[in-house]
Amino acid sequence: MSKKATISVFGSKPENAIIVPELPLSVRNNCQAGKWTIGDTEYGSKLSMTILKFSKFFGSLGQTKNTLWGQIWFVAESGELPKDVVLVTYVKGRSLRDFNRLVATVQSRGVEPGEGIFVPEFVKHSGQKPDESGILKPINYYSLKWEWVERTDWQMVERAAAVLADPSNLSRLIDLDSTQNMIGLDNLPPHEIASLMAAYSHSDNSGEISLPPSDNGIAQLPAMATAS
Repeated sequence: MSKKATISVFGSKPENAIIVPELPLSVRNNCQAGKWTIGDTEYGSKLSMTILKFSKFFGSLGQTKNTLWGQIWFVAESGELPKDVVLVTYVKGRSLRDFNRLVATVQSRGVEPGEGIFVPEFVKHSGQKPDESGILKPINYYSLKWEWVERTDWQMVERAAAVLADPSNLSRLIDLDSTQNMIGLDNLPPHEIASLMAAYSHSDNSGEISLPPSDNGIAQLPAMATAS
């Protein structure tokens, strides 16, 4: 009896491991549809997640120009998004402010928020937006309201810690495509962040953002930082 031929091109996931893709798998929280999407594929509105890393950026992504962004690297624990795979998403505006509220609230209790489960929920809002002729039209849109649940099963935390302990995995937690028109804020002092945002927030500049010089005059690369 002949042995079945095998090939190894991409490799497979070891048991109980979490995959960190070679190229970032970016998930969009679609504020128009109120659903999570990857590319053109919708994955519903339900999600709970373990967060591996959070970073702050300022710049442009898609049609949104010169604003503050939160970059979240996470693993889905429930919902329709792929499981056991590290994903990345970006939040801004109302969604980012509510995320910051939740993190600060949990921290104030003397708890590390990353040890729990984050549950973002799409909440519907109504507003107005000018059409092509400048006439205001009613619109509906969604933002994320965040909740936090204390964990009872710690297996996911152990698996996430194993991912973060591997330098080769950390080197993949960089999304150069989505952040090409952004600057990382994690390692910048508050006065430089304020100057940067003031310079660009009221401008029509839609090109790449220039990094502020460091003390030695050399531009700093966007920063990478673990959640805190």
